[in-house]
Amino acid sequence: MRASLALAWLGLAATSAVAANRTSTRTPWPGVVVEEWDAPEASSKLHVVIVDLTSAELTVRATAEDLGGQTTVAAATAHGAQVAISGDYFAPATGAPAGLAMAGGVVWTGTHDDARSAVFRFGKVAGRTDGLLLPAESVTALADLAPFTTEIVSGRPQVVRAGVVPAAFDCGDPDAVACVRAPRAALGLADDNRRLWLVTVDGWQAGSAGMTAAEVGRFLRDRGVRDAMLLDGGGAATLVATTAGGPVINRPSDGVPRPLANHLTVKFGDLPAGTLFGKVRAGALDGPPLAGVKVVLDDGRMITTDAADTGYSFAVDPRWACVTATRADLDPVHQCRQVVPSEITFNSIIMHPAGTGPDAGVIDAGAIDAATEDPDAGGGDGGPTGDGGGPGAAESMGGCCSTGGDPTTGLVGAVLCALVSRRRRS
Repeated sequence: MRASLALAWLGLAATSAVAANRTSTRTPWPGVVVEEWDAPEASSKLHVVIVDLTSAELTVRATAEDLGGQTTVAAATAHGAQVAISGDYFAPATGAPAGLAMAGGVVWTGTHDDARSAVFRFGKVAGRTDGLLLPAESVTALADLAPFTTEIVSGRPQVVRAGVVPAAFDCGDPDAVACVRAPRAALGLADDNRRLWLVTVDGWQAGSAGMTAAEVGRFLRDRGVRDAMLLDGGGAATLVATTAGGPVINRPSDGVPRPLANHLTVKFGDLPAGTLFGKVRAGALDGPPLAGVKVVLDDGRMITTDAADTGYSFAVDPRWACVTATRADLDPVHQCRQVVPSEITFNSIIMHPAGTGPDAGVIDAGAIDAATEDPDAGGGDGGPTGDGGGPGAAESMGGCCSTGGDPTTGLVGAVLCALVSRRRRS
């Protein structure tokens, strides 16, 4: 009976929500949001940095072996980075991370994938950062990773998996101490892997007890994080954001940051804006122009199209940018592209009478981005295809979304691809 009750409690703990209140938010650099949260139920304070991985102005790196053994502040300084978080568990005797570790394409000596560690692999693709969190059992060799992978940070346990918090955790893991409230560091991915969440939880101190692994998982899941893992916690948990308030934004339980094996850093580097441009047409890319359509950029800017067919145009920092087009008698369209510095990125929009468009306008517009080029340009712009997953997405679908050629034919093929394909990346 007691065992059954314990299992039932663990299942309830994994599914129930963690009440939390955001107490502050700021955007110190484009594509980087810094937040503070209170979780009264867990008597804890959380510190969050959300990173836009689609921003070409942000470079995400892991610590190389020759820079290991530093504090998180020192690692940020060495990379010229504004943001950094503590990395994997490690053996003090050797200084080597417990799981697989890589920086700049070079694997740390003696590190390897194991049956317990989840792996966050990432690298630059067409200016953006392509990142994926792989469960412990999914990685067997470096050859299994996407070819653009240059950085790896591992951790355990995985606290959110495909949007679900595990029903139970290994309470006997002496490093993770998953089932007691403790200081935590965690890494998560949201918004189809376009947002990286870096989180620390203060613990073992007055005003903040810390969180269990399940509580961290529930906090992240409740905020839209699909996959997440713990990093080295306890006295090692450190989050850096070099704002006016000082570099370390959490409160390490030792009072000062510890030297650690590896870290993850984020550097902002200003780049010239690009232009997101498109025409709005009825029925097809070469159809009649549509006036009176409100085109709203995801940052709130809006343009209403005119009868002169000037379309819309926004100056946008290099990132994944989305517009929503609406007119009362037409199906709304939400459509996104990766904006490139100092270049025009075409994102023309096809609209249909209300209730008659392809699947009533609910298809993920990312799947048709490759086809929606400038109708007057006579072909594609050579930009990225797919839904923002980089080469991994196109490779896994056998190139079905790499339409090319005639834009109208490409649109049909891309729509079909969106309906029958699911992106799967290695």
